[in-house]
Amino acid sequence: MPAAEQQPAPPRARSGARRAEIVALASRMFRERGYHAVGMRAIAEAANMQAASLYHHFRSKEELLLEAIFVVDRDLVVDQLPLLESEDDDLNHRERLAQLVRGHVLHVGANRDAWWVAGRELRALSPEKLDAVQVYRRRYQHAIAEFLAAGVAAGEFQCTDPRLTALAVLDMINGLNEWFAPGGRLGISELADRYADLAVRLVAASTVAA
Repeated sequence: MPAAEQQPAPPRARSGARRAEIVALASRMFRERGYHAVGMRAIAEAANMQAASLYHHFRSKEELLLEAIFVVDRDLVVDQLPLLESEDDDLNHRERLAQLVRGHVLHVGANRDAWWVAGRELRALSPEKLDAVQVYRRRYQHAIAEFLAAGVAAGEFQCTDPRLTALAVLDMINGLNEWFAPGGRLGISELADRYADLAVRLVAASTVAA
């Protein structure tokens, strides 16, 4: 029957949401206990599912770790690159840099467990999976450097070494993960605004009007 033929679509959607839930849960457990101290059976129990069902979603604990790291080192990069590579004349380079930094900081605040895992457990990956992560990291770094160089060419930025400046900006916004906790003096939205302002001030050419 036609209605029966359309039924597989909702389970696929639920499956994708369930995978995301498992990744978030595993990220929290890896952060609390360490990657090597957490087994697939413990993750399955915490997720209220059978171990066999967990292996249906993820073939190994390393694959689950990779997906947790990809929350930071793939999903964020894919979301941010269009802003760096856009030819939209409605936003100048300073505005785009501010948006980039805000998005990055808000991502840190919303995915604290994944950021911790990406920073602490990266070396638990096999060489080929580590390379897959590093491809995204290098792409993001190079895209920011090229964007800064374009801003210099446009007269909006002033930095003699865009590659080094890109690393400085990334060090600043990535470092937030080392100390930010909800309930602190500043909320994540205000921190996003302040970091965006700091990044723009770091590179803004003095000849550009505020």
